[in-house]
Amino acid sequence: MALRQTYLALKAKLPKDTETVLVMRGRGNDELAPSKKLLNDFNFFKKQFVKGLDGYQDPYLYAWDKSQYEERFRKEMLNNPTAMNRLAVLAEESRNRNIFLICYEGEDKPCHRTLLLRIAKEYFNADIDFAPYSPKKSFQPTLFDSE
Repeated sequence: MALRQTYLALKAKLPKDTETVLVMRGRGNDELAPSKKLLNDFNFFKKQFVKGLDGYQDPYLYAWDKSQYEERFRKEMLNNPTAMNRLAVLAEESRNRNIFLICYEGEDKPCHRTLLLRIAKEYFNADIDFAPYSPKKSFQPTLFDSE
């Protein structure tokens, strides 16, 4: 059992006994989402992106770095008692069952979900599984299997 993370498109493919916590703004757990100011700054830099500028090839990574996303998000969480209390509860509950933190970003980009996992590990000694969730493919017989 562990505290894990994935993105919204995979939510329906998680095991049925899994608890999910949506960590996007407006989904009931705003204390675990980035502030509107941080999101606005991130989106501003995404719009300012020019391929090759400062060596960046991807607008998302450019905005992540230029907005100082990781540092600012950690500071927001660490200075928010409600967020830290929620993470402490999730860390404790994840000792008995898998809990997935979910937002929009795919696994190929840095995301605040991973930052939340790191904070939970660092401050609450949570059992963390950083591996990307990969749904198990069920066996689908084909015409060739019956031969």
